[in-house]
Amino acid sequence: MATPNDNSAERMTAYLDAELGPAEAQEFEQFLDESPEARAELEDLRKVMRLVGGLAAVEAPPDFAEKVSRKIRRRVMLERDGGVLGLVTLPFQVICIVVILVVGALNMMAQLDAQPQAVERDPAAAPVPEDAIGEDPERGAPGPRPIAR
Repeated sequence: MATPNDNSAERMTAYLDAELGPAEAQEFEQFLDESPEARAELEDLRKVMRLVGGLAAVEAPPDFAEKVSRKIRRRVMLERDGGVLGLVTLPFQVICIVVILVVGALNMMAQLDAQPQAVERDPAAAPVPEDAIGEDPERGAPGPRPIAR
């Protein structure tokens, strides 16, 4: 015999739908008396069932059954193939991703080449004092001189 803890959500639903026999219902009520968490969960489930029961009925579209059966047949067919279709399309999917990445990278490189960025001097940088400019001995051209401290 199953204990009250086995499949508790299913047992709670069966209890609320009055599908349990008298002995099972009594055993489940005993379980609820011993477990406040289970009692709270049962009350939450009862509230949800009340809310769902109060919803207006919705009519399915006329072609609903046909669409569902078509999807089921398609899925069964794919499972029979053993996923062969997925193995065939996988290389094409990878190639498409690589092509998209290459095109994106080339586009980004073209954008960078088309709009050269101007180099601007930082306005917060201190100007070099004129007496610090001297000759660069290696090139024979003026260059910065070390500042004596």
